[in-house]
Amino acid sequence: FRKDNIMWIVSLKNGKYKYCERYIDPYSEKTKTASVTLEKDTPQAKKQAIKLLSEKIEAITTTDPAQKNITFGELLNEWFPYYQAKNKRKTWKQVDGNLKRIHTVISDDMLIKNIDGKLITKLIDEMYTFGTYSYNYTSQIRALLSTIFKFAISRKYLSNNPVKDTEIALKIEDKNKQREKIENKYLERDEAEKIISYLANKKRCLLHSRMSEFLWLTGLRYGELQALKWNNYHDGSIRVEGTLDSFMRSITEAEKTSPKTSTSFRVVDLPDRAIEIIEERKQFDLIHFSAEDDDYIFLSTRGNPLVLNSFNLKLKEAAKANHIDKDISSHIFRHSHVSLLSELGMPLKSIMERVGHSDAKVTLKIYNHVTKKAKKDIVDALNNL
Repeated sequence: FRKDNIMWIVSLKNGKYKYCERYIDPYSEKTKTASVTLEKDTPQAKKQAIKLLSEKIEAITTTDPAQKNITFGELLNEWFPYYQAKNKRKTWKQVDGNLKRIHTVISDDMLIKNIDGKLITKLIDEMYTFGTYSYNYTSQIRALLSTIFKFAISRKYLSNNPVKDTEIALKIEDKNKQREKIENKYLERDEAEKIISYLANKKRCLLHSRMSEFLWLTGLRYGELQALKWNNYHDGSIRVEGTLDSFMRSITEAEKTSPKTSTSFRVVDLPDRAIEIIEERKQFDLIHFSAEDDDYIFLSTRGNPLVLNSFNLKLKEAAKANHIDKDISSHIFRHSHVSLLSELGMPLKSIMERVGHSDAKVTLKIYNHVTKKAKKDIVDALNNL
């Protein structure tokens, strides 16, 4: 692609020297010029310029993926800014930790054309098959690698995605977990009430209790609850329009982003008890803060949101104290809200609109399970007449 392969030198006003060479652009087929600037005009500098120009022109003109010797590290540096621009902070902040795990098998100096399914399977085996990492986390790492290599394909550095040649075979114990009863995905009404009551009576856990109850009565995600501001509350309803970055520990650093999906933008009508909680929060905020339109609703006495991990620890403590053997986290109240509405006979479509789901397997499973149980209760009641 070079033209005449002739290099010439231009003296610059600042005392430096610009070494130039022509080449043919592979896309436009027009003659263009590549250049590098060096401090001196000596035989050694000319040799250095020839090498640098050769590398620069080769990088510009090489369009055949087989001729591109891109390393994994170079690919990551090119890929990450695009990934960062397309994803929420919560998502891209996890990349550093995930890459540390990937780098135990795939190093930055490896050529991506040599990374194959066998190498990725080695990573999967070390993490999950013969390791201690969970199936979900290993799947997350595999999915991240697939995203990175898809980017390489879009840049024509690769023609095939090596992740496609791999799979994660479930261990026997994880197969049993997948068959776990759907009842463990949500709290029964008495279980939810026990946890809420326990937290309400525990020192410095009243906010945990009110937030748990509000989640149970509305079906909000934890981040959506944290992102609620006073200007989102109006006439007995709340407008869900964002989620608070769970990586942040204080309101001054917190980043409010858009909700999880387009269907997550919604207005949720509140029952009387949820309105009471909101009004109680307003009195609290008026005493400790300003309760202005742009202030967050659910704040601690320090003016910060409750960190998700801290909140979940209190929930687990409350569940253990009440002998509730379920995987407790803030999200279980969202599932419990679905259960509650199903028990009340609400249509599935109305439930999904209320919780902001466009498609949710767990929602459907809970709905079907609870409605079947309700039908059985009707028959049992008739048999007991």
